[in-house]
Formats: sequence, C-alpha cells, structure tokens
Amino acid sequence: MTTHRKKIAIYCGLIGLSFMYTACLGPSIIKRTENKTVPASYNTSKDTLNTARVKWKTFFKDQNLIALIDTALKNNQELNIMMQEISIAKNDVRAKKGAYMPNLEVGIEAGLDKSSSYTIKGANEEANDIVSGQKNPSPLSNYIAGANISWEIDIWKKLRNAKKAAVFRYLASMDGKNFMVTHLVAEISNSYYELLALDNQLEILKQNIELYQSSLEIVKLEKSAARVTELAVRRFEAEVLKNQSRQFYIE
Repeated sequence: MTTHRKKIAIYCGLIGLSFMYTACLGPSIIKRTENKTVPASYNTSKDTLNTARVKWKTFFKDQNLIALIDTALKNNQELNIMMQEISIAKNDVRAKKGAYMPNLEVGIEAGLDKSSSYTIKGANEEANDIVSGQKNPSPLSNYIAGANISWEIDIWKKLRNAKKAAVFRYLASMDGKNFMVTHLVAEISNSYYELLALDNQLEILKQNIELYQSSLEIVKLEKSAARVTELAVRRFEAEVLKNQSRQFYIE
C-alpha cells in the first residue's frame, strides 16, 4: 500500500513539474509577412464611371428639382456675368493668336480737287494747259490704291507670353464658371431635399398628434371609469403638446 502511494506521489510530482515547465516557457513569436499589394478596385467593384463627368441632369431624376436648377442657372446674375467674362477671354485668346500672323492692310482712296478761279493756283490752272492743247480738268480727280504688309518677329517672346496669359485667363474663367455651377447645383439640391425631409417629418408629426389625441381621449375615459390615474392623462397631454410644438417649429 505504501509503495502504491509512493508511485502516485511520484506521478503527481512529474505532472506538476511538467506544468511548471510549460508555464515558464514564453509564447513563441510568429513572424508574418505584410501584404503591400493594393487592390485594383474598391470592394471588388469594376465600375470605371467618374462621378465628376456625370452631368447634373443625368445625376438627378426629380423633374421638379431639375426645373428649379434650370431656372436658377438661367437667372443667376453672377453666373451670367461669368459667362460674359468667358466670352471676352475667348475672344482675347483669338486676338493674341492672330498677332502671330502677318498683318495685311489694303486701302483705296478717291477724291476731287478744285481750286478757286480767283486764287493764284486756280488762275495758273486756267492759264496753262495740262498737256499741249488740253486744259486742266476742273475739278481734278484723285485716285489712290495701296497695300501694306507687316509681320512682327517675336524675339523676346512678347506675343507668346501674351497668348499664354490669355489662355490661362480663359481657363481660369472656365474653372470659375464650373465651380459656380457646381456650388449652385449643390446648394439648391441640398435645400430641396431638406424641404422634402421637413415635409415628411411634418406629415409624421401630424399622424403622431392624431394618435396621441386619440389615446388621450381613451385615457380620459379610463380615468372617468377609475381604471387609470391622472398621471396617465398628464403624460399623454405632454406628448400631444410636445409634438404640436415640433409641428409649429417646422412650419
């Protein structure tokens, strides 16, 4: 019996030592290799459509909202001024581009010259012939036709810099117009959907008020039958007044 107890004690000791050994061992560090690959698309989506290129008339489906935005864009004074500035900048680009080309000027001039007979010039013209046997014509006609061509050589890049500045002004005006249109569309659509949300909220509040008023009448009848206390009546009255105050705030 004693030998059997000793064996049990030895076994228990060995088991305890094994637990102590495993407890002393620290957890092994697992090395992981990071994944630096970037997915080709977000959430495995294959859609390549850029929302910046979608026109707002295609983006919005509500015809009432489209009509409101159309009216605002047509009647907005700042946008109309911006459109005129774009037209001016576009014409300026054409003018600066034309400065590179040769400049040709053609002119025709016609006139009559008649001197008074009682002046020295007039008396000489009457006394002398223009050719032998032919008097000076009176009045004397005069016709002139001429052409002038010029081409400025852009040595100091004056014309190129002027054209580049005109192009930048044109692009700036176009970007300003796009920003203004985007801002107007965003502001109008945001206000429109806020009004729709308030209309829906108002409709829900009216339905809640009707339900609470019906419940209030039922609770008053239950109170008269001594089935509920005044506290229940006050509670439903408070709910009715709370929803009515929200309704007045929205309206």
